[in-house]
Amino acid sequence: MAKHEILDYFEHRRDGAWVCTKAFTLTTRRESVPIRQGMRFDYGSKIGGIDLAEYLEQLGSQFGS
Repeated sequence: MAKHEILDYFEHRRDGAWVCTKAFTLTTRRESVPIRQGMRFDYGSKIGGIDLAEYLEQLGSQFGS
């Protein structure tokens, strides 16, 4: 999966949170983490060593989502 394709698995909410819309496995340099539908990610919460909300926001800015 190209890195921007992860955006297809999330919905960005008005309150700034990102919510998973379909399950997948996130693989980072540290580990592989199952991400389940409905999981919510807010800024400052790290999973697999990354702030997923911040990462998604950066990708959204780059790829227009």
